[in-house]
Amino acid sequence: MPRVTEAYKEERRAAILEGALHCFAEKGYAATTIDDIVRHLGISKGAIYNYFSSKEDIYAQIMDSRMNRLVESLRAGDEETASSAAKLRMLVQRMTGQAIEDLRRLLSFHLEYSLYASRHDELKRSIEKHDNAAIAFVAELIAEGKRSGEFRAEVDERLAASMFWALRDGIALDVLSHGGQEEYAQLMRGMEDMLFRYLQG
Repeated sequence: MPRVTEAYKEERRAAILEGALHCFAEKGYAATTIDDIVRHLGISKGAIYNYFSSKEDIYAQIMDSRMNRLVESLRAGDEETASSAAKLRMLVQRMTGQAIEDLRRLLSFHLEYSLYASRHDELKRSIEKHDNAAIAFVAELIAEGKRSGEFRAEVDERLAASMFWALRDGIALDVLSHGGQEEYAQLMRGMEDMLFRYLQG
């Protein structure tokens, strides 16, 4: 029997996550079942349970994989973007370049799950984990900038990071049902300008 490589497992896992995201966005998190994901992907239910323990686990790993990809892509450019300000601008640019349809699909799924989880205490932890990780990542970039003198010493990095995500999510929500790529990019450029005015004074 041929040996299953780690690369194959990772590709399989990623394909399941992408298929699940499609189902969640199309039908809604609460209404989607594992059977729906199985039918969409054309695989067995056992194949899914080889990688994920539940629908909630799939959700958590979708959000984790998205954040991990963003962090890895930013860190990959560290040598060319040594300054904290450059790293933060690169983060905004990567978000600005996100395809609007992908943004709408992910946000509609995330909003629907957040509402669902708000009525189930045991699911709130997955939302809190993702939100805290996102805030901590940006807060560390800002803290680095304070240490290097790029940003004002009196800036509260945790508050600034929370503002960063609140602005970005608000912009994404604004274009969820209307607006296009150019409108999204324009709003993101305005957000970047506002953020740096606050950080640098």
